[in-house]
Amino acid sequence: MKEKFKKYLEDVGITGDIRGRVERIYDFYQEICPDEITGIFITDYIKEDGERVYEHLWFFSEKYCMEAKQFITTDDFDITPIKNQIIYWMLKKQDYDFKKATEKSRLHLEFEMDTTIEGELKASKGNCDYLRAIILKYVKSNMKE
Repeated sequence: MKEKFKKYLEDVGITGDIRGRVERIYDFYQEICPDEITGIFITDYIKEDGERVYEHLWFFSEKYCMEAKQFITTDDFDITPIKNQIIYWMLKKQDYDFKKATEKSRLHLEFEMDTTIEGELKASKGNCDYLRAIILKYVKSNMKE
Protein backbone atom coordinates (compact mmCIF):
# COMPACT_ATOMS: atom_id res chain seq x y z
CA MET A 1 0.00 0.00 0.00
CA LYS A 2 1.22 3.48 -0.85
CA GLU A 3 2.75 5.55 1.95
CA LYS A 4 0.29 8.39 1.36
CA PHE A 5 -2.59 5.92 1.85
CA LYS A 6 -1.03 4.69 5.11
CA LYS A 7 -0.73 8.30 6.30
CA TYR A 8 -4.37 8.93 5.39
CA LEU A 9 -5.54 5.89 7.39
CA GLU A 10 -3.52 7.06 10.38
CA ASP A 11 -4.89 10.61 10.08
CA VAL A 12 -8.52 9.44 10.14
CA GLY A 13 -7.98 6.96 12.98
CA ILE A 14 -7.95 3.65 11.09
CA THR A 15 -5.72 1.15 12.93
CA GLY A 16 -5.36 -2.53 13.78
CA ASP A 17 -7.68 -5.06 12.16
CA ILE A 18 -9.59 -2.40 10.24
CA ARG A 19 -6.36 -1.17 8.67
CA GLY A 20 -5.51 -4.74 7.67
CA ARG A 21 -8.94 -5.04 6.07
CA VAL A 22 -8.36 -1.83 4.08
CA GLU A 23 -5.01 -3.17 2.86
CA ARG A 24 -6.59 -6.45 1.70
CA ILE A 25 -9.34 -4.57 -0.18
CA TYR A 26 -6.71 -2.33 -1.76
CA ASP A 27 -4.82 -5.42 -2.95
CA PHE A 28 -8.05 -6.78 -4.46
CA TYR A 29 -8.78 -3.56 -6.33
CA GLN A 30 -5.20 -3.35 -7.57
CA GLU A 31 -5.73 -6.68 -9.30
CA ILE A 32 -8.96 -5.70 -11.05
CA CYS A 33 -8.52 -1.99 -11.79
CA PRO A 34 -6.77 -1.41 -15.14
CA ASP A 35 -5.34 1.91 -13.85
CA GLU A 36 -3.02 2.83 -11.03
CA ILE A 37 -4.99 3.59 -7.88
CA THR A 38 -4.16 7.15 -6.88
CA GLY A 39 -6.81 8.11 -4.32
CA ILE A 40 -8.38 6.71 -1.17
CA PHE A 41 -11.27 7.90 0.98
CA ILE A 42 -13.33 6.44 3.82
CA THR A 43 -16.78 7.86 4.47
CA ASP A 44 -17.39 8.63 8.11
CA TYR A 45 -19.79 10.46 10.37
CA ILE A 46 -20.17 11.24 14.06
CA LYS A 47 -23.15 9.82 15.96
CA GLU A 48 -24.99 11.90 18.56
CA ASP A 49 -23.08 10.15 21.34
CA GLY A 50 -19.77 11.25 19.76
CA GLU A 51 -18.81 7.85 18.31
CA ARG A 52 -17.14 8.00 14.90
CA VAL A 53 -18.60 5.55 12.38
CA TYR A 54 -16.71 4.42 9.27
CA GLU A 55 -18.99 3.33 6.43
CA HIS A 56 -17.62 2.88 2.93
CA LEU A 57 -14.12 2.65 1.48
CA TRP A 58 -13.46 4.36 -1.85
CA PHE A 59 -10.50 4.15 -4.20
CA PHE A 60 -9.94 6.31 -7.26
CA SER A 61 -7.82 6.18 -10.39
CA GLU A 62 -7.68 8.49 -13.36
CA LYS A 63 -10.54 6.64 -15.07
CA TYR A 64 -12.34 4.63 -12.35
CA CYS A 65 -13.89 4.88 -8.92
CA MET A 66 -14.28 1.87 -6.67
CA GLU A 67 -16.43 1.44 -3.57
CA ALA A 68 -16.36 -1.22 -0.88
CA LYS A 69 -19.70 -0.77 0.87
CA GLN A 70 -19.78 -1.30 4.65
CA PHE A 71 -16.17 -2.43 4.22
CA ILE A 72 -15.55 -3.38 7.85
CA THR A 73 -18.14 -6.16 7.90
CA THR A 74 -19.18 -6.83 4.30
CA ASP A 75 -17.65 -7.95 0.99
CA ASP A 76 -19.66 -5.75 -1.40
CA PHE A 77 -17.40 -4.27 -4.08
CA ASP A 78 -17.99 -2.29 -7.25
CA ILE A 79 -16.02 -0.40 -9.86
CA THR A 80 -17.23 2.02 -12.53
CA PRO A 81 -15.72 4.38 -15.07
CA ILE A 82 -15.67 7.97 -13.80
CA LYS A 83 -13.76 9.75 -16.59
CA ASN A 84 -16.02 12.57 -17.88
CA GLN A 85 -19.10 10.79 -16.48
CA ILE A 86 -20.28 13.12 -13.69
CA ILE A 87 -23.36 15.12 -14.64
CA TYR A 88 -24.35 16.46 -11.22
CA TRP A 89 -22.86 16.98 -7.81
CA MET A 90 -24.15 18.55 -4.63
CA LEU A 91 -22.14 19.56 -1.59
CA LYS A 92 -23.33 20.33 1.94
CA LYS A 93 -20.95 21.66 4.55
CA GLN A 94 -21.12 22.50 8.22
CA ASP A 95 -18.48 24.42 10.17
CA TYR A 96 -16.06 24.02 7.29
CA ASP A 97 -14.46 26.89 5.35
CA PHE A 98 -13.17 24.61 2.55
CA LYS A 99 -9.64 25.39 3.69
CA LYS A 100 -8.93 23.82 7.09
CA ALA A 101 -11.12 21.38 8.99
CA THR A 102 -11.87 21.58 12.70
CA GLU A 103 -13.32 19.06 15.15
CA LYS A 104 -16.80 20.38 14.27
CA SER A 105 -16.36 20.25 10.48
CA ARG A 106 -18.71 18.11 8.39
CA LEU A 107 -18.84 17.69 4.60
CA HIS A 108 -21.29 15.69 2.50
CA LEU A 109 -20.97 15.09 -1.25
CA GLU A 110 -23.51 13.44 -3.53
CA PHE A 111 -22.85 12.94 -7.23
CA GLU A 112 -24.55 11.33 -10.21
CA MET A 113 -23.06 9.98 -13.41
CA ASP A 114 -24.67 9.84 -16.82
CA THR A 115 -25.00 6.08 -16.32
CA THR A 116 -27.45 6.84 -13.43
CA ILE A 117 -24.89 5.55 -10.93
CA GLU A 118 -24.75 7.68 -7.81
CA GLY A 119 -22.18 8.15 -5.11
CA GLU A 120 -22.25 9.59 -1.61
CA LEU A 121 -19.21 10.57 0.43
CA LYS A 122 -19.40 11.97 3.96
CA ALA A 123 -16.63 13.33 6.13
CA SER A 124 -16.16 14.60 9.65
CA LYS A 125 -13.33 16.43 11.38
CA GLY A 126 -10.01 16.35 9.50
CA ASN A 127 -11.41 13.93 6.94
CA CYS A 128 -13.17 16.96 5.40
CA ASP A 129 -9.82 18.17 4.06
CA TYR A 130 -9.32 14.80 2.36
CA LEU A 131 -12.82 14.88 0.87
CA ARG A 132 -12.11 18.38 -0.45
CA ALA A 133 -9.05 16.96 -2.24
CA ILE A 134 -11.15 14.10 -3.71
CA ILE A 135 -13.72 16.62 -4.98
CA LEU A 136 -11.08 18.74 -6.67
CA LYS A 137 -9.08 15.87 -8.16
CA TYR A 138 -11.74 13.32 -9.16
CA VAL A 139 -15.17 14.96 -9.15
CA LYS A 140 -14.63 18.45 -10.53
CA SER A 141 -12.25 17.19 -13.24
CA ASN A 142 -14.70 14.51 -14.42
CA MET A 143 -17.73 16.71 -15.05
CA LYS A 144 -19.29 15.80 -18.36
CA GLU A 145 -19.39 18.74 -20.76
